[in-house]
Amino acid sequence: MKHLAILIVLVASFSVAFSQKTDKSKGLPNIPGSFQIDYGFNRLTSKPNDIRIGFWGSRSLNVYYMYDIRLGDSKFSVHPGIGFGFDRYKFINYRKQYRVNGRDTTVTRNTPTLIVDQNGNSQFLQSALLVYGANDSLRSVKKSMLTMTYLDIPLEFRFSTNPYDPARSFKVAIGGRVGFLVNAHTKIKYADDGENKKIKDNQNFNLTPIRYSATLRMGVGNFSWFLHYNLNPLFEKDKGPARTDAGSYTIGISLAGF
Repeated sequence: MKHLAILIVLVASFSVAFSQKTDKSKGLPNIPGSFQIDYGFNRLTSKPNDIRIGFWGSRSLNVYYMYDIRLGDSKFSVHPGIGFGFDRYKFINYRKQYRVNGRDTTVTRNTPTLIVDQNGNSQFLQSALLVYGANDSLRSVKKSMLTMTYLDIPLEFRFSTNPYDPARSFKVAIGGRVGFLVNAHTKIKYADDGENKKIKDNQNFNLTPIRYSATLRMGVGNFSWFLHYNLNPLFEKDKGPARTDAGSYTIGISLAGF
């Protein structure tokens, strides 16, 4: 939340600065566009290997610059843009109940992490096995997450009820984005003799290198709700955990500065 507050302040500052004109030729330019922040929560369309994803820990933050192109004197406009998307998935303990010989049995899977096996396929492994070893696999870790950074190119078509007064206008937008995977890594936080430590593994884990998303956005003024629905799977075909074809989507709120 601290990083979100800082970004909101930066967007507001840039918006004020770029919207001001000076009488001097060396003054700040009037940029014909807007900065936009999307803050939301990532969910999977299915759960590979019965993995449980934490809601609050699986977050998304997009920082975009959108260029505004009004279509004549109409209430419609086109908004191409560019920016970065930061996605995170937090893995948590999973407990599932089975019925064996007429009795209910609960199976607990400790917090997993993502690895690449000897065949080059991505798999889930208990984080404790990776950190502490097989002889101490019952110990737990504090956090386990997968983090990705994308270079995104969004494009939206917007309808505004009052384009001459965007701060009070109701807006609806549809569109999409193409995202290129720039970086991916896993992070495990654990305790060792009372000291907090972490392990990071930087690799792409067979994540799909290019994502294609459909976007829906609606709101009033500078605030809106949004949905990014990724049209292709999270992992490359037959290379993800258990060959999963799980997709993903993000829902949240946006702040745009003009």
